[in-house]
Amino acid sequence: MHAEVLPTAPGRVRPPRTLLSAYAVSQFGNWLFRTGVVYFAYNQSHGSAALLTTVIALVYLPILVGSRILAPLADRRDTRRTLIGLDILRALTLCILLATTVAGGAVTTGATITAMAVLSLLTPLFTASQTAYLRQTLPTDGMPAALAGVTRIDWIMFVLGTASAPLMLQISNLPTLIMLDIVTFVVSALLLVRLPPAPVHPAGAGSPDDATTGTGRVRLALSSRWLLAAVFALNAGAGVINVYPNVVARNYLGGGAAWLSVINLANGVGAVIGSTLAGRVSRGHGLRPGILAAVAVAVSLVGMTFVTTAWIAVLASTTMLLAGQVFAVVFQSRILADEPVDRAGRASGLFTLGTFAGVTVSVLLFLGLTAFGPPHRSFTVLLLLGAGTALISALIGQVASRRFGAGVPVTAAAAARLEPAPTGRDVEAEAPRRVGLVRGAGRTFATGVTVVSTLKSLVPHAATVNSFVTVSLDPALVSICVDRTARLHALLEADSPLGITILSAAQRDAAMHFADRHRALGQAQFDGHPWRQGKETGAPLLEEGHAWLECRVERLIIAGDHSIVLARVLSFATADPDDGHGPLVFAGGRFRTLPDDRSEPGVTT
Repeated sequence: MHAEVLPTAPGRVRPPRTLLSAYAVSQFGNWLFRTGVVYFAYNQSHGSAALLTTVIALVYLPILVGSRILAPLADRRDTRRTLIGLDILRALTLCILLATTVAGGAVTTGATITAMAVLSLLTPLFTASQTAYLRQTLPTDGMPAALAGVTRIDWIMFVLGTASAPLMLQISNLPTLIMLDIVTFVVSALLLVRLPPAPVHPAGAGSPDDATTGTGRVRLALSSRWLLAAVFALNAGAGVINVYPNVVARNYLGGGAAWLSVINLANGVGAVIGSTLAGRVSRGHGLRPGILAAVAVAVSLVGMTFVTTAWIAVLASTTMLLAGQVFAVVFQSRILADEPVDRAGRASGLFTLGTFAGVTVSVLLFLGLTAFGPPHRSFTVLLLLGAGTALISALIGQVASRRFGAGVPVTAAAAARLEPAPTGRDVEAEAPRRVGLVRGAGRTFATGVTVVSTLKSLVPHAATVNSFVTVSLDPALVSICVDRTARLHALLEADSPLGITILSAAQRDAAMHFADRHRALGQAQFDGHPWRQGKETGAPLLEEGHAWLECRVERLIIAGDHSIVLARVLSFATADPDDGHGPLVFAGGRFRTLPDDRSEPGVTT
């Protein structure tokens, strides 16, 4: 019995087709407009690398702002309605641009860049809302395949959009392209209207009133912070791909739209293959495929230095994008698995922030290097620097893998070894049945009851847990299991203090109180329940308990929708045996007490 443990909605095994269809339509419009604007500005400036870099930087800066400020809003609103509203808002933005163009009689570079900046600002919230919807409707081990599917659609639309935009500008004009973009966003919104709402997950670790730091801000899991550092490092090197096609096509291969379309087409095909591969290799292999992909990115960046040899340049950049998709899917899946469901939007935003912060650094380096040296030499230096940062990313990933484990076990695959996996509609009926089986089995097993506590930035928190077990005598280890959507889970990481009060039969009220999700947070939750600070860790220990342990968290091991918290015992004490209170017991869905018969011998393990 852990009342902060919230059942995971069974959801679907695959992302809803309606969502994927809407995303495909809107992403075609996005890439068509984005590529058209960049190519339009580049041609207007007669191939100015400085303007190209400035345009890209002005596009990415709004994405950085949107990732940090807007993306967390996905966790506070209905994700389906947010997606529909964003499509409508994007269509209205382009309508204003089109009306301005018609009124002025010409398309200006400033107006188009401004419109693209607005769309870029909204992109992280759209991505976060879509990711949060998937996280709310799919099991954890279904997320890698879902993210791979979304990424595959994104790059298929990249191929179509980026290859079409320059050619469309050759035979038509930018206003026609803008009108087509408006249509894609309207169609996407109409498709999303048919999307079923996501199941509502009660606020857990990501609730706004969750006091975990001095400012009340909920911190990411330590593993997520390591992985985001790796994401930033990789994109600080691989971000050069955003200027590579334009520079190579115009400055090195002596072509314009034709070569740009060829390079973008090849890169897009490589990315589609990479996203398809990512959905397969991420099953049961943890972070390892992502780490190897980072090494492949580094090797590819070295190959991209052969910019005057067309086939090497195109092959190397295509391989780099292929490996980059494997890295992105593997690392993002792990971050989402390590964070509670109700913080998926925030986690998605920070992943986008890490990605585009790295890309921005790469683009600004390109601007600086090309301003102070010969183009060919400076471009080569940039690519070699990028290879070095990609290797740093692989190193960070390797350290994270050793420190926090390989990743989320693929529970569906494990189940398949025991019995044939259900398919189609059977999955929706099978998942709740299995949850019921586990709960029913748990009710037949009598356990003790504990209140587990910790401190985060001097703010105490406690929760009722009955999954406490001893693990090892030497070293002295115990464990508890905590739902990953619980407040307690968000506060625990390696070396966190852990106080465990084994409740006495007189503490039923305490067990019920600390299992109530609506209790006060912080120190106020202890009102009416006397406690003292542990001498070893400072973690709260309830008075009148049957026994007390103080521990330090060794590691968190992800196991399905829970984490196994492994902790090293620092101290242990028991209450006076003559106080008349035995331990509190939970069995059959009820609290129970043991008969006071001290003549029976004890059993030790």
